[in-house]
Amino acid sequence: MTAIVGVAGSLRSGSYNAALLQEAVDLAPDGCDIRAVSIAGIPLYDQDLQSAEGFPGAVLELKMR
Repeated sequence: MTAIVGVAGSLRSGSYNAALLQEAVDLAPDGCDIRAVSIAGIPLYDQDLQSAEGFPGAVLELKMR
């Protein structure tokens, strides 16, 4: 089975990117698992903060998907 994670780069309601991603999820053929995930809560990358506090919870949650 092919597994794909899709991330829309916009959090705006009515986002064209999010709508197109949802269409890809809905139209995926059998044997292809496409999951749409959100960037909500994922901060900009900060090596100093990561070194001090580890990965943010939203990043760890995305990794588990």
